Amino acid sequence: MIIGHFSHIPFAQFSRTLTPAAIIGLAINFIILRAGFRKTLREAEIEREPHVIPRLDRNLFAIVCVVLVLIFGCFVAGLNLAWTALAGAVLVMVLARRDTHDVLKLVDWHLLVFFAALFVVVDGLSDTGLPDAVYRRLQPIFGSSATAQAWNLTWFSAIGSNIFSNVPFVLVAGKWIARFAEPELMWKVLALATTFAGNLTIIGSVANMIVVESAREHFEVGFWDYARFGIPITILTTAAGVMVLLVLR
Repeated sequence: MIIGHFSHIPFAQFSRTLTPAAIIGLAINFIILRAGFRKTLREAEIEREPHVIPRLDRNLFAIVCVVLVLIFGCFVAGLNLAWTALAGAVLVMVLARRDTHDVLKLVDWHLLVFFAALFVVVDGLSDTGLPDAVYRRLQPIFGSSATAQAWNLTWFSAIGSNIFSNVPFVLVAGKWIARFAEPELMWKVLALATTFAGNLTIIGSVANMIVVESAREHFEVGFWDYARFGIPITILTTAAGVMVLLVLR
């Protein structure tokens, strides 16, 4: 989403290019996880705890479906992503005629504050000039051809995303893209590499940390328990994805 905002690449064009890479990556994930957990899956018994199934609110369901379709249509039409999503949320809240206080209580404010603070810190880092100095040192390493730059940006993004997490890394590395041979291709490579690199380790993505924390009540996920699947998945999906991007560019 951040890259889509900064790059100004149309939603439809971005999705059309990265959909094949996403499908291939999903297939690789499925194959590796199924093979790795085949014994567990064979022996697993699903425990169905008795609980009351809430009654479907047909009117609210219809409103949400219509608004989702409208939002997606606005995305494809090229309207601003953030304002479109916000407008859709407001429309649902108005048409549903529910107490907005109850809805707002469900918002994860801690996560929003975390991201807001992250943007402040990264912007402060950018103002120091350190990211530009780092790029000037690394520029010869990236190479001059688009293909070389794509592969070098890929491995650099994978490492950077697992040191700093992918969101802050994108905020910094995004300022370098205009200096590459094919900026639009590099934006897509950055999007793919930082997203797939988030699978490498638990700290590679904020989403990973949220999942691990949410699972803590039921199961403790260790660093290497995760990494033994995350490492091969990340290497294979990223390599396959970049090759697809280079073929389709």
